[in-house]
Amino acid sequence: MKRIIAAFAVAIGTLATASAVAGPSNIKVEHVWARATPKGAVTAAAYATLVDGGTSDDRLLGASSPLAEKIRFHSMTDDKGIMKMDELPAIDLHPGVPVVLKPGGIHMMIVGLRQQLKEGQSLPLTLTFEKAGSVATTALVGKVGAMVEPGNHASSGD
Repeated sequence: MKRIIAAFAVAIGTLATASAVAGPSNIKVEHVWARATPKGAVTAAAYATLVDGGTSDDRLLGASSPLAEKIRFHSMTDDKGIMKMDELPAIDLHPGVPVVLKPGGIHMMIVGLRQQLKEGQSLPLTLTFEKAGSVATTALVGKVGAMVEPGNHASSGD
């Protein structure tokens, strides 16, 4: 019985330490995915839904991955039938208002890929927020040219 209590105490201590190191974050990063890339591609796109669960605004300032040189934020707009992509310095978040990064809209442009992204793999990402700090997440890699998150068959035609 003493062994069980000791093991439980160690487990609780480990969890308390882990959450103290990670720090509190009111940011939820959900539905994180990326498109697979053809062989030799050096860029890719990643998407997510960001929700600020706090009481004040925050900003997504940057993102990184060990599989890329850098990650930039872009916004796609339709200018009289011509799609234009503009770089964004940051992405503003307001409490309770989801920001959806998606194909044809705001997205993360992954530049300088160090390896091909293949369907079914995972892409580690770290998102850096002005107030919430760093949030580690993982993007599931979907099909080349996918328009919806892997596993979402609602509008994919599967």
